[in-house]
Amino acid sequence: MDNSFLAFALVTSLLLAGGGTLLLVGYINTLPAALAQHWRIALPVVLLPVAGPLWYAWRSGEEFRRARWQLIAALVLLALAAVVILALGPYFAERLVAEMAETAKMR
Repeated sequence: MDNSFLAFALVTSLLLAGGGTLLLVGYINTLPAALAQHWRIALPVVLLPVAGPLWYAWRSGEEFRRARWQLIAALVLLALAAVVILALGPYFAERLVAEMAETAKMR
């Protein structure tokens, strides 16, 4: 492929890695505190890995402001990665199939 595919792969990989990392960090920040409280509060955090920690961080106020922003940033980065993949992925897949067909004709 060419440099545009390399840029596409690099951007999507970085967006997914950054979003996944922030999601894990936000989850790790909220899970122990939720487990230390009543089980009714910890249950949504454990069962809903994205919405539960965000709900808990929002509910807990200023103590979990950083975790709340980490989770929001993670969702934004993951959404951007999904948009880029859905927008440009078919274009690169089509080019790859055309390139493979051309290579098969030359054999």
